[in-house]
Amino acid sequence: MKQTQSFNAEIKKLLDLMIHSLYSNKEIFLRELISNASDAMDKLKFEVLTNHQLVRPDHKYEVRLEPNKTDGTLKIIDSGIGMNKEEVVEYIGTIARSGTQKYHQLSQEMKNKPELIGQFGVGFYSSFMVAEKVILHTQKAGTNMGVVWESQGDGTYSIDEVPRPEGVGTTITLKLKKFQEEDHVADFSDEWTLKSLVKKYSDFISYPVVMKTKVAIPETATEENKEPQYKDEDQTLNSMKALWLRPAHEIKPEEYSEFYKHISHDWSEPIKTVHYKAEGTIEFTSLLFVPEKKPWNYQYRDTEYGLSLYVKKVFIMSDCKDLLPPHLRFVKGLIDSSDLSLNVSREILQQDRQVQLIKKNVVNKIYSSLKELLTQSRDKYELFWKEFGSTLKEGVANDVTAKDKIQDLLLFTTSTQDKLSTLDEYIVRMKPEQKDIYFITGENMTQIKNTPYMEKLNEKGYEVLLCVDPVDEWVMNSLSTYKDKKLQSITRNDLNLDTEEEKKKKEEENKSLKERFLPLIDKMKTFLNENIKDVVISDRLSSTPACLVSAANDPSANMERLMSRMGGEFNMPRTKRILELNLKHPLFESMINKNEEEQKTWSEILYNQALLNEGSDLPDPARFSKQISDLMARM
Repeated sequence: MKQTQSFNAEIKKLLDLMIHSLYSNKEIFLRELISNASDAMDKLKFEVLTNHQLVRPDHKYEVRLEPNKTDGTLKIIDSGIGMNKEEVVEYIGTIARSGTQKYHQLSQEMKNKPELIGQFGVGFYSSFMVAEKVILHTQKAGTNMGVVWESQGDGTYSIDEVPRPEGVGTTITLKLKKFQEEDHVADFSDEWTLKSLVKKYSDFISYPVVMKTKVAIPETATEENKEPQYKDEDQTLNSMKALWLRPAHEIKPEEYSEFYKHISHDWSEPIKTVHYKAEGTIEFTSLLFVPEKKPWNYQYRDTEYGLSLYVKKVFIMSDCKDLLPPHLRFVKGLIDSSDLSLNVSREILQQDRQVQLIKKNVVNKIYSSLKELLTQSRDKYELFWKEFGSTLKEGVANDVTAKDKIQDLLLFTTSTQDKLSTLDEYIVRMKPEQKDIYFITGENMTQIKNTPYMEKLNEKGYEVLLCVDPVDEWVMNSLSTYKDKKLQSITRNDLNLDTEEEKKKKEEENKSLKERFLPLIDKMKTFLNENIKDVVISDRLSSTPACLVSAANDPSANMERLMSRMGGEFNMPRTKRILELNLKHPLFESMINKNEEEQKTWSEILYNQALLNEGSDLPDPARFSKQISDLMARM
């Protein structure tokens, strides 16, 4: 029974945005629909490998275009796997769920970056850019009932169960809009237009895209009638050459670009293309792309990733995670192997030695290609880093085999440079007496640039890596050394900034300071016993009275905050830290002459100030506020 349903309010707005606000280049709809048809036939071919009964042995895999100028319609017909009613509802629901979750963000992004529409949902919806009415008639392989979905993009759609005359596959009928001449939109019921669009966008599709065209019949022209007679004949509009199997030097950049858009549903250009053939103990061809921008759903936990896997040009599966580690999940593309079996399954892939060799080879090629991008196209690499640097850095913390390759690709903001820096570039700029590479982790640049921990390093002119990405805490813990240089957090107690001569001089100064202030230090240890491990004299502070530092093997304050926000099993109790005092600060001359109650209050204030300086929350903000107010009132 035919049912009419409504899109929710947010989807109505998104469809309206698609229909009326996006794209002067509306012709791209055909690429998306042919791409979907190709995917459907890939899926059917894969299913037939294990279920020969799904289609007849002579099943014809093709995409057919049927334009009708008189009716103003265009049909895109495929012989792919088709869908049942539940899948059609799910297909509609994909855009609905995505839109509901992130509508406000996406609607604004789509206004500014219309290319997002290809990633936002499914290319099927791009048909509403050129059609006032869309009818989808589909039938799933192995079933006898078809489904008709119909909508005018007005906020409602109908769905009914009707057998498809052609059987398995999908037919999309577009009732084309009538555009004005000033709109500069092509006539998509015109044969020449369709031929040129298929050649431009879909020439590499591995299935024939056919259309009936009028062909002159030889020798039918006579002296009386100069015009020959014509007959309708199927014409294949695309070359069907698998792009990745062609020699790289023969492929134009625009061909790579269109293929990338076909497989990724990203309508922007890739920032890097990697096309190579591996030969020797293992043979395969790979065509890989590094995107310029994150897909809109990149950060979703359930977002699929991985490369498409082909065996001897036969599509096996998409999103094959066994070919890419998680920290390279931004890479799009495919692998075509001549060594693997056609009936390889996801379970077999995990144990297959050939697959592991392919993965190792591909991963190394990606690293070397990123290195090439870094050294030869720094501006492009920095664009990539802005989008995917956080993902790539995960490999340092999570993949021991990847650390040595990735560390050369890392970029950092630093305390002395206006531009991003590699570790090699940092080392070149190190002061002659500087032994270590210094870094600090935190939540934002303002906080860590102005932190008291920087005072001594700024005085000495030492450069510090400023790390504010949440993953940096794990990355820097894993990256303990680089080219014989120790990476040293400036918030730890084992910071060693002085030369031997400076150390001797400090020892003499600290000896007299310690003697003078030892009673106060002992009292502060007692006052703050529940919160700190120790109170010591600082040699890193010059203008701030106190700071908290972590012992060598303890988690940093930033790590504790990150784990706390993750909650549950990741939550960790606050670790006691060491309170360092700058006894040259005039505050302590005043404090030493106070009574014990006042010294206790001042100690608590100093501790809380140190917590604020490291970016941590106060245990009792109201008490701290009152202590400050009372102190100000007495002055």
